Amino acid sequence: MEDTINSHKNNSSYDNLASSPEDRVKAFISHWHEQWSKTKRTMGDVEDFDFDYWGEQISEVDKTHFFPGSSSNSAGSFMSKATYDPKTEKIAEYEIRADSAQVFTEIYDEDPEPSKYHVYDLKMDAKKGWKIKDIFTLYDPPKSPVIDIDKHAEILGMSSPDAPFMDREDYFDLDENILFQQDRNINTPDLGEGIAKLEQIGKLRVTSGILGILDFGYDIYDFEPLQKKIKPGDYPVETVTIYNRVAGLRVKFSQSEKPVKWYAANTPSCNGVYGVDAGNLAIFDVSSLLSLNHLGKEKIFYEWYQSGKPDLLSMTDKEDCVISPSGFGDGAYGAFWGVNQQDEAVSLYIDFLILVDETEDGIFESI
Repeated sequence: MEDTINSHKNNSSYDNLASSPEDRVKAFISHWHEQWSKTKRTMGDVEDFDFDYWGEQISEVDKTHFFPGSSSNSAGSFMSKATYDPKTEKIAEYEIRADSAQVFTEIYDEDPEPSKYHVYDLKMDAKKGWKIKDIFTLYDPPKSPVIDIDKHAEILGMSSPDAPFMDREDYFDLDENILFQQDRNINTPDLGEGIAKLEQIGKLRVTSGILGILDFGYDIYDFEPLQKKIKPGDYPVETVTIYNRVAGLRVKFSQSEKPVKWYAANTPSCNGVYGVDAGNLAIFDVSSLLSLNHLGKEKIFYEWYQSGKPDLLSMTDKEDCVISPSGFGDGAYGAFWGVNQQDEAVSLYIDFLILVDETEDGIFESI
């Protein structure tokens, strides 16, 4: 591990071409911290913080160290504690592949162990040297697995094709066949008129037959897969959108059959209702999730977050994850298995509770 990053003594050094990715990162951290310190001294403890002033200071940093179109994303906030500080941030390692590179740093506060980590993605500019494209902040070692390896076998063993279905919660009287219709006009008392659009966005690749559902922008604790295992395959994914929001997300295991009944898409200890804290839910192949490290998961979520639209992403296999905005945002949403007359799963869907009515008894019904 290298020593704590040394501060530069004058601004002219920031304008020099960086001969290595590490040099660029060191220069950025020192430059950013210098501008932050200058702003803190100027602003003092004023209540009306001058974000225009701070924006001017940080703009110099972004222009100097970032690839065109990229930035540190610092202009919109100012923290009392510096995000980048040459006294506390250390370069742990770096990797160079042709014209791209990654620099891994560790941030130490008062504890002997790092409190968080930065990963800098850089790209070589033929005229200006190494420039930063993106910075990822993590609270776990970037290359550590999202789920501990010693838990993999236990997690995969939680799913079975013979697992019994669980009845959905009593307050759900939702009908997938009503929600997933071709384009139709809707008029609700709260939201007014709108057109509900049904769209197919691609196919979800499931190689293990074991599916999971979770908020992909949030830390994963005590992960469990869906208890019911399906046949591996590539399955169509559909969405219903209205009022510029996603009302439903569905994976179809049969093209010819419509579901006639619904059960909770539960895990061994969950009733099929999934919490959201980062405005999304994802359906994915669990074996691919088990292959991810923390940096990989962060990059996948960041890639999706740029558009914020329902999309198929690749974790370790092609298009093995579908992620979607969650209706009105954070909350809790039900996921359901749709089954045929023989109680065979023909679909898996999440209802984001936009196209629903709530009865006087607190029952949610599809509209």
